[in-house]
Formats: sequence, structure tokens, C-alpha cells
Amino acid sequence: MRNTVKFQAVAGRMRGAFDGFTAGQRAITAIAVIVALVGAAVFVSWASKPSMTTLFTGLSSTDASSITAKLAESGTPYELADSGHTVLVPASDVNQKRIDLAGQGLPSGGDDGAGGYSIFTKEQGITTSDKMTKVNIKRATEGELQKAIESLDKVTSAKVLLAIPEDTPFTDEQAKTTASVTVGMRPNATLEAGKVEAIVHLVSTAVPKLTPAQVTVVDTKGNLLNAPGAAGAATSGADARMAQSQAYSASVTRNVQTIMDKIVGPGNATVNVQSELNFDQTQIEQKEFIQGPANAKPLYEKQSKETLDGTGNVPQGGVLGPDSTLVPSGNAKSSQKYEATKSETNNAIGERRSVTNAATGAVKRMSVSVIVNSNTAGALNAGVLKQQIVAAAGAVLPRDTVEVSKMPFDTTAAEAAAKAAEDEAQSQRQSELVGLGKNVLLGLLLLAALLIGFRKSRKQTATVDLGELPSADYGTDLPALPSGVDREPTPLEYDLEDEPPAIEAPQVDPQSEARILARLEIGALVDENPDEVARLLRSWISERS
Repeated sequence: MRNTVKFQAVAGRMRGAFDGFTAGQRAITAIAVIVALVGAAVFVSWASKPSMTTLFTGLSSTDASSITAKLAESGTPYELADSGHTVLVPASDVNQKRIDLAGQGLPSGGDDGAGGYSIFTKEQGITTSDKMTKVNIKRATEGELQKAIESLDKVTSAKVLLAIPEDTPFTDEQAKTTASVTVGMRPNATLEAGKVEAIVHLVSTAVPKLTPAQVTVVDTKGNLLNAPGAAGAATSGADARMAQSQAYSASVTRNVQTIMDKIVGPGNATVNVQSELNFDQTQIEQKEFIQGPANAKPLYEKQSKETLDGTGNVPQGGVLGPDSTLVPSGNAKSSQKYEATKSETNNAIGERRSVTNAATGAVKRMSVSVIVNSNTAGALNAGVLKQQIVAAAGAVLPRDTVEVSKMPFDTTAAEAAAKAAEDEAQSQRQSELVGLGKNVLLGLLLLAALLIGFRKSRKQTATVDLGELPSADYGTDLPALPSGVDREPTPLEYDLEDEPPAIEAPQVDPQSEARILARLEIGALVDENPDEVARLLRSWISERS
């Protein structure tokens, strides 16, 4: 009961304070109360919201639909993320829900109809024809390839279509097996040439009689990533070599730009580097013979001598015949002697053989171009700058080319961009300050309105000292009443159960009430139109005079 009285008293004070507000103060107070209630509701909603965690991620559309349906049936709150491929549930329920859904075979791992070899457990029966079996094998292969491609990084979806011709003995030329692959990637992601080649070889090796040249790969944006007959390996290698050359050029550019910024200041030098790398594979083989010590014995030594001694007939010379032939005139005896000596020696000689494989990617040629702002670096020596640039770039002269030039820079665009950025930053700071000022002003106005309202609601009271009045003795000081008239009991003589006597209200004079109303109306008229009242009084005074 006491709490109810206190609450009613507080409510009465608040109502009295609100009644004392002006219309503007009432509006501000109402808006403040509404904002406070809305903020409290939002805070309570946020505080009571359970902490969500990942239940499953990387789901197919079919699995996501089945899982959300099961969660809705069980009354479990859930949220979707990653374009519907991720399901979130309260952290307190995640383990139990995984167990429950696993018992129901979810997620199944299928992706929009691509069930892989699991279709044989669903659709294969005793009455399935041979043609239907071949179709199911083709569908299963497509589904398994689709899952394998989707497991790659940056790939979110994939679709594989195989065109496998039927073998027939009635034709000499069989149609070739072909494949088409469509891949969907994450936002702002691209597939490198190496990954495209990997997809091509993955598909070609999984299907009989399918060559990499018969695989087409496109993305969901319609870009052709691999065409039939394209030299995928060569293209991939060329892209890798180009990327390596660009990376080397960028590294040299950063080194030279760092030196130039310290010498002439940032923005006063521009550097451009073009490099050509040697990717030829070279093998160098060298063979070297090592002479043994001087006193070393030979490994092999052989000597042979041949002598011949004897006599014989030696034909004698004659005259020429008619056909220019020599006609001997006779034989003469003579002695003959022959002698031959042969020596063979193999000394101990060592042999050294070395094979060197030259690393690819060596710098074949490089050109460095540096332009310096002549307005700020006109006094610098170009020769000294060139020496610093050659050292920073690691250039080798005269193989490489290094050029340094001084030219005036056009800084109009840079200054305009800097000014625009500064203006934008200044505008943003001003908008932030204005917003902060509005919030502070609104808070101050609300506080001032509340203070003014409470001050007006307080009653102006003054303490009046009434002093001490003499107490009246109702029983002794009253005069005697005439005979036959009963005296009314005094207030002290009333019983608590008796009804107190009624007090008659004093009679109000109608003329005095009319005078009071007229006085109030005249006062209000003077407050509203003082000029008119003054003019009226002057006219009355002039009439009487």
C-alpha cells in the first residue's frame, strides 16, 4: 500500500511537471521518451539475441534447402551467409544440430543434381538397361568431376558436360570425345593459367579417349579460359615467364625510385624499367686432363724391333721399245738389309669431367629510364645520378642501357588532385563537427527543457509566521443561551462516529462578482491593446472636459 502511494505521488509530480511545459517542451520531451524507449528495445533485442556460429559452410543449394527446412521444423533459429552456402545457428545448439542432421544424411555432398556415383544407389535397379547404365556412368563421372573442380581454391561452382560418342563398327572414323567445363569464381577472383591447365588435365585423364585438346573451359562471365586445340602448357609457361619478368622489373623500379626520392624528393623523379630474362635451358660439359707427377712410372710400355737382311736378283735397265716399255737387258745380284723399331708407352694421366646446368631467368638485357624534374634538380650532375642509378639497378654496362634526362614536370593534375583530396577531407571534418554539434545541441536543448519544466512546476511558497494564538476554552467562556435553546456540542464533544456538521458557504454578492469579471476583462484588454485603451481614455477625458 505504501509503495502504491509513493508511486502515485511520483506519477503526480511528473504529471504536474509535464502540465507545466510549453508545447515545444512537451514535443521535445515526448521525442526524448520515444527515442529512449526505442533504444532500450534495440538494446534488449541485441542483448537477448543468441551468439550465432557456423553450422555448415560450402553447401550446395540442395543441401542448404534441406538443412534450413529441418531447422525450421525443429524451431531452431538460423541465418544464411555467403550467398546461401553457409548456415549459422546459435552456438549452444551447433554440436547437437550437427549430430541430428548427420543422422538424417545431411549434408549429402551433392550439388544441384550432381550426385556422383551415389546415383547408382538411388536409380540403379535390376531392370536397368545397358544404355541407361552408360548414361548413369556418364552422369556419375560428370558429378565427381564437378565436385573435384569445386574443391579448388577460388572456385565456388562448376558444371561438367561430357560428349562421349558410341562405338560402332560400321564407320572408319570415330567421333572424338569432348568435354565442356563451366566454373564460377569468387568475386574479384581470377583463375591463373596453371589452374586452368590443371582443370583441363583433371578432366581429360578421368574420361577415356579424351585428350586435353578437346576440353573447353569457360567461366560464368563468358570468358574463354581454354579452347580446343590451344597449347595450354605453352600458354601457361609464357604467362609465368612474363610474370617473372614483370616482377623483376618492378623490383628494380622500387630500388631506383627509393634512391631518387631521397636525392630529389618524392614526386620529382619517374623511373621506368624494362627487363628481358633468358629462359633458355643450357647444359655445359667440360673435360680436363691432369698430368701425373714427373717421376711416375708409366702404366704400360711396349717396344718392338724388326730386322731383315738378304740377297736377291735386281733387274737391270735396258732400252725403250716401240710402245715405250723398258726392255730389260738382264739381272744382277745385290745384298738388301731392313730394320724397324716401334715403341708404345701409356703414362698415368687424370681426367676431370664437369656438367653445369645454367639456371633460367638470368638477365639478358635491361633498360632503365629516369626522368628528373629540372625545376627542383636542375643543379644536380647527370653523370653522378647515372652512377647511382646503375648501382641501384644492378645494371651491367654496356649490356644494359641507362638513360637519365632532366625535364620540367607538369604538376597541374597532381596539385588539383591534392587540393581535391584536401577539400574532401576538410568537408568530411566539417560534416563530422556539424553532426557532433547537432547532437550536443539537441542534448543541451533537451536538458534545458527538462530543467525549465521542473522549475515551472515547482510551487512558489512563502513562510508566514502566524505567531501563537490563545487557545479557546469552549466549555467556560461561551455566554449562556436563552431558555429553551439547546447548545450545540463543541468540536471536542463530537463523537468520532458522528457526522461533522455542515458549514454553510458565505453568500456571494452578484454585483461584486460582476465588478471582478469586468476588472479582469479590462486588465486583459489593457495587456492586449494598450494603445487602443489609451486612445479610449483620452477621448473620455476630452468629452468630460
